[in-house]
Amino acid sequence: MTALQQLHGAAEQLWLSAQSWCPDLSIEVLPEVDSTNTHLMKQGKDALRAGEALHPTVAVAWAQTAGRGRHGRTWQAQPGQSLTLSVGYPMRLDWSRPGASALSLAAGVAVCEALTHALPTLPLQLKWPNDLWVDGRKLGGLLIEVAHPTTPDAPSWLVLGLGLNLAGVPAHWGLERCDLQALGVNTHPGEAMGWVVPALVHALQRFEQEGFAAFQARYGHFDALHGREVRLWRSVTAEHVLDDSQAMAIGTAQGVDAQGALLVKDATGQVQTWPQGEVTVRPKEQTPAKGTRIAQP
Repeated sequence: MTALQQLHGAAEQLWLSAQSWCPDLSIEVLPEVDSTNTHLMKQGKDALRAGEALHPTVAVAWAQTAGRGRHGRTWQAQPGQSLTLSVGYPMRLDWSRPGASALSLAAGVAVCEALTHALPTLPLQLKWPNDLWVDGRKLGGLLIEVAHPTTPDAPSWLVLGLGLNLAGVPAHWGLERCDLQALGVNTHPGEAMGWVVPALVHALQRFEQEGFAAFQARYGHFDALHGREVRLWRSVTAEHVLDDSQAMAIGTAQGVDAQGALLVKDATGQVQTWPQGEVTVRPKEQTPAKGTRIAQP
């Protein structure tokens, strides 16, 4: 059996198990695609324009040629050495409701809990707002995109992308990234997909009903920044140069509030609220030297 056939087999087993917890779930295995998020966003937008029904869909790619992260950065991975998937989900959610913008935090909690269940000794953490960390190095990341309907009674189409390093992180990335193989875990995309997809779908179902309230305390269990000094920047791009003179705030991270915003205590003792999606956060010990470019994740 080839590795791609193994992924197909795992997808079939996942689809069969989903009949009990998400019976209308579809799973697509893509030998190669530019981006699983782009693939599912196009599907959803086409369906919304045509007035067609939307159904939960997972797209998993063996090879992804143009994966994306936040702020226009690329997600680089060799075929079969990363779990690259997206979950498309029709969601009826009042996006003005408190906590509605914190979905990436809730999804991060779901992934960390699923991986911790499968790999109990893995010291997983979440770096606000959407990175999975082990010992201060990036193991994976999440990307949320939403297409809103043209009619008020239709659901939005939400696409949640996940990239998880399984193996093959180059040595020169060793201080910033890690992979499961280097951490002593040998797995393949199909097995990892089986660990995280049920948790992600269940998280989406619960978030639609309860928002971030159901996840806030659980987020604290994995919070990598709590109690650490951080620097924050706004309007970061893939080529942005970060140095302390450009930081919008410096302080101590105090967790997140009910809306998923990062709380930072400044030098005066005042706690500032930083909404998700507006800043990039770097713990002090990982702040690059002045003039250093941040490498793409």
